[in-house]
Amino acid sequence: MREQNRYVLGESETEHSRLRDQSVVFDPPTIQLLTEAGLTEGMSVLDIGTGAGDVAVIAADLVGPSGHVLAVDRSPEALGGARRRLGHRQEIEFAEADLTVLDLDRQFDAIVGRAVLMHVSSPVEVLERLRRHLRPGGLMVMHEFDLTQQWTSVSTPLWDRVRTLILQTFESIGIHNTLGRDLFAAFRSAGLPDPHLTLGAPVGGGAEAPSFGWVNVLAGLLPYLEQQGIVTADEIGIDSLTQRLTDELDAEDATLLGPLMYGAYCTVD
Repeated sequence: MREQNRYVLGESETEHSRLRDQSVVFDPPTIQLLTEAGLTEGMSVLDIGTGAGDVAVIAADLVGPSGHVLAVDRSPEALGGARRRLGHRQEIEFAEADLTVLDLDRQFDAIVGRAVLMHVSSPVEVLERLRRHLRPGGLMVMHEFDLTQQWTSVSTPLWDRVRTLILQTFESIGIHNTLGRDLFAAFRSAGLPDPHLTLGAPVGGGAEAPSFGWVNVLAGLLPYLEQQGIVTADEIGIDSLTQRLTDELDAEDATLLGPLMYGAYCTVD
């Protein structure tokens, strides 16, 4: 089992590179969500669990040079990598902070996060704490995944194995696989106004099947899987896995669905 609120995928440069690769798929819907929620020029924004800093960049682009983004993470390694990559962005400030005990000396016009609450033991308590850092009229905007939908339109052996490995591992270490669809309830339980909801997902077939995204997740889990003696990179054939998964789908004329991305946002009085 994981330590409470520990990011089990690790904090290595390999993991940060994996997150940057992943952002190619996830950034467009996050841009759409933050724009729809109302992030505009001049706002001050808190980006929680910033990791490689991709959401901080999106927020900074929306608030412009007159705005400011404080990007926090509990990992010094993650922050070091983000600072090296984004040090030229003067509107972004980085700071080490643990969301479970967050106590900043300022309030913000908006608080944003992507795939962060799913990794904490009590998302509702984190939302309650975050609310204290919003100015009246401020925006709470969260983007979270539901991983439990049927991934493929046709069941295939290799896809079934990959899906089982990912979902069972996440469940065993305490990651909230359905946090996306539970966001509405989490906002209510935290005393927040009922949020507006959005939903999107990468989807495709043939050469456009988003197989890489799921392999990207499995690759992030491999150190844990190997440590637990569940499977090794060689046993799963990680280097050729994307192509083999795509070929398996293509042979069935099947469609692949990526993680369901639920957005939730509200204005706090």
